[in-house]
Amino acid sequence: MKVKTVGTGSISVKERSACCLIDEKILVDCGNGIVKTLLEQNVDVNKIDTLLITHLHGDHFADIPFLIMQRNFCPAENELNIFCPIGTEENVGKIFSLLYSDTSDWTISRDRAKINFVEFDSLDNKEVTNGYFVDSYLVDHGNFKPAYGFVITNGEKRVGVSGDSTYCENIDKIVESSDISILDMSFIESGAKHMGVNDIKRLVEKYNKKIIGTHMSYASRQFVLDNNIGGIIIPNDGDVFEV
Repeated sequence: MKVKTVGTGSISVKERSACCLIDEKILVDCGNGIVKTLLEQNVDVNKIDTLLITHLHGDHFADIPFLIMQRNFCPAENELNIFCPIGTEENVGKIFSLLYSDTSDWTISRDRAKINFVEFDSLDNKEVTNGYFVDSYLVDHGNFKPAYGFVITNGEKRVGVSGDSTYCENIDKIVESSDISILDMSFIESGAKHMGVNDIKRLVEKYNKKIIGTHMSYASRQFVLDNNIGGIIIPNDGDVFEV
């Protein structure tokens, strides 16, 4: 499996919002600016056929209206299935209608873009596209619920993604069952809503697996680089990793 870290930053940094792309067909999260970022990284947006949304904070789903418009202006042959928390489609419709107030019915653009919203409580080894299966895990993003992490499986390869989360039991499950994980590393020390370098370091040591940091602040990114902490990968936006 090929994993691209499309965006690796939290809200307050120059890096794009946390987002990853697997084998150029499965996108995890679509926050502010991600569609333009994909185009800048020479990704054929119309080859993406699956979008997984971890939770409904703007830096994780707010670019879906622009993804719809991209597929309207540059028509796609394939369908795009958006696997997302309950309430996503309604919220996207509200945002779309605000952004394009001259559009009387946003669902016309949605249908023209060949987009299907598949809202879920949980995903249990769900085949989301040919040969790719997803398990969802409820994670702890403070008072914001629901928030999900995922394990994406293709053949014998597995990639874990935490979404936004502080440390919790299901983070262990994601890391333990994955070959490599992409985890929230917002802070140097863990907080009530996000993990810190201390959490990621402990997980690397516990499972003897490499972990890719994402949703990073300047402080957490630089702390790992300055201290040369083994096992934690600090990616740039657009980096690609083979699993």
